Amino acid sequence: MDQTARMLDDEHLLGTALMPDPLPAARAVREAVGPLGLDDDARRVLLVAAVAVVDRTEVLLAASGTDIDTLMAGPAGRHLHLVGGRFRFHHPRIRSIVHEDADLATRTAAHGALAEVHRRADEPLIAMWHTALSTLAGDPLLADGLVELAEQHLARGDVHRAHEVAREAASHGTDEMRARAFAVAGRAALWAGHVHDAVVHLRRAAQAAGTGSSADGAPDAARPLGIALALLDGRPDVVVPGDACGADRAAIAAARKTMRMLDGAPGEAASILGEVAELAPARPPSWWFDGPTDAMTPLAEAHLRVAQSYLALRLGDITGAASVLDDAVERLPVALAFGGLGIALARRLDLVREGHLSRPTAALEASVPGHVAPVVRAATLGDRAQTAVFDGRWVEAATLLGLAAERGGDELRRLWLPTPDPVELLVLAGQDRAARHSHERLRLHVLPAAGPESAGGFSGGPTRRRRLDLARAELALADASGVGRARERAVEASLRVGSTFERGLTELVAARAYARLGLPGDAAAHLLGAHELFEESGAKAWEHIAEQALRTPGLVPAGAGETAGRAADESGTGPAPGAGQTAIGQATPGQAALGQAAPGQEDLCGQWDTLLTERELDVARLVVQGRTNRQVAANLYVSVRTVEVHLGRVFRKLGVRSRTELAVLALRG
Repeated sequence: MDQTARMLDDEHLLGTALMPDPLPAARAVREAVGPLGLDDDARRVLLVAAVAVVDRTEVLLAASGTDIDTLMAGPAGRHLHLVGGRFRFHHPRIRSIVHEDADLATRTAAHGALAEVHRRADEPLIAMWHTALSTLAGDPLLADGLVELAEQHLARGDVHRAHEVAREAASHGTDEMRARAFAVAGRAALWAGHVHDAVVHLRRAAQAAGTGSSADGAPDAARPLGIALALLDGRPDVVVPGDACGADRAAIAAARKTMRMLDGAPGEAASILGEVAELAPARPPSWWFDGPTDAMTPLAEAHLRVAQSYLALRLGDITGAASVLDDAVERLPVALAFGGLGIALARRLDLVREGHLSRPTAALEASVPGHVAPVVRAATLGDRAQTAVFDGRWVEAATLLGLAAERGGDELRRLWLPTPDPVELLVLAGQDRAARHSHERLRLHVLPAAGPESAGGFSGGPTRRRRLDLARAELALADASGVGRARERAVEASLRVGSTFERGLTELVAARAYARLGLPGDAAAHLLGAHELFEESGAKAWEHIAEQALRTPGLVPAGAGETAGRAADESGTGPAPGAGQTAIGQATPGQAALGQAAPGQEDLCGQWDTLLTERELDVARLVVQGRTNRQVAANLYVSVRTVEVHLGRVFRKLGVRSRTELAVLALRG
């Protein structure tokens, strides 16, 4: 792999330039494959397979002059997978070796044979491609057809083939046709995310057009060139629907609207994304004209997937957000979308889920071709603050969050990256004066937005974000006489936000507030709610923080703490060796019972005694305590099915849809 890397440019390794096809057959590749054991006939068959652009077996047989029985019986058959009239190499490394070992004359002959087969099959476009590659000298007569072919590929979203065909057209064309070919190659490279290739080709398009008798080609190059340069500069708003068409236009429009609505109207944003759910994803580099006729390009889909992931995060679905982004990182130029916001998202999701950055995220950061937007740099400070929170360094975390807020401003808060509350961090650090000063600044900042929230929620800033911040700050600072009301306001604010994760964070702030005031029973109840909400959202690292708090001596009755600790130990998810008070280990599954009822916890469901039967009330109490259906059944000496029936009736009578909503409803009183 190191030898292959040395054969590639930095732009290739960053993903901003199209990789050679096939990849170079470095020594390490040859050693991994070993001797192929090929005779001349087998080499001819495999070379035809290596340069073919359709995977039909009859084309391979006709162009190589063999039959299926001979192919399967010979050494070439060992390296090809043939099924359903199609063929493919068992491994692309074999294709690289076969292609590199063939000399120019042999490769030219293979293309010539394929051109003849496709002409006889009445496939003139593919025949033209192979004819061009079998022509040692440039042929201007081929250039015009190749450019049209490249534009057809681009219109179908097949940017890799469009790029390849347009570059071949440029090698055959002269003057204006050469300018047009470079313009198409540049546009294809841009929408593939190969921005360095795009800049090179589009500049050549402008230069080639300038040498001709007219400026044909230059208008096609100027705007895409500006976009490519802006992407390298980290501008988040450079890709707009007006520069795209078809599936790309719809994807980019939906992505931009979603980002604008993240704070105030996530429901509308979800509807917008639902309208583009059926768009065909970007096709991988493969065979010609396969797949749908109107697919997204990689750059457009990268914007859409980042927006989808951010919306899932905004709703508190950490698992869903990570699933969308993990898939996108493997296939798409995520680092280019919205000024690199996908990088900030990947980092924070890693920290919230596992407490550390993953290798794919590190690779994503390394793929940035130029600059990132200021908000992404500000978010990095928030990542450091998150790590400091996990280690119990409260003052450092609060300071870093303050710096992030100064540098990122409303744009950073609007993104709803999972973030602890700086006021509460100062309270935890014993810095009461600093905490109250920070709270007052926050209160003055929220006052101008205290009126009714706008429908869009964007033009007036992240209103719901600010109000939730203020409510949690007041909860963290509340005294014994006001903590109940402060808890109600904070819970109400988090419910208005509609994020499972944010509701969990509110429960954690409430638990710490009650613990500070010497009310361990109430603290334990809120910790149980926080644990379940974090588990539901997929925030494993925060789930572990709640579990660690349940272990704190004196916070919960001895039986509850021991039960929580035993559940963690049995599942192998206890704190990591050498971890500090809030170190991050593996998260518990959450199916284990988190503890017995704390003093007063059974009364959490007392307000429902007129709505529920005695048995339904028993089930509700145990579920609110964090018990699974199986544990409830064992406790009440009934079947699991009976518990499910009772719990379904509880949900219907109380108007809730999940165990989490039931727990939150109980905690609200």
